[in-house]
Amino acid sequence: MTDMSPQTLHLEPGDEVVLKYLGAAVVLQWQSLPDPVKASLLRQANAVGGLPLAGELQDSIKALIERVRS
Repeated sequence: MTDMSPQTLHLEPGDEVVLKYLGAAVVLQWQSLPDPVKASLLRQANAVGGLPLAGELQDSIKALIERVRS
C-alpha cells in the first residue's frame, strides 16, 4: 500500500485550471479504473493539504462521479 501521509499542494497561477482538467479526466475515466486505483485516489484526496476544505470530501467525490455517469 502506498504511503498516503498528508501532503500540501503549493499551487502556482493557472494551476487551478490544470487541476480542473486533470480532475475531469479522472472522473470521466473513473469506471475504467481498477478498484485498488480508485481506493488509492480517494485516500490521496483525503491527504491533500493546501486546498480549500470540501466538507464531506468522500461523499462529494462519489456524488460527482454518480452525476457524471448519469
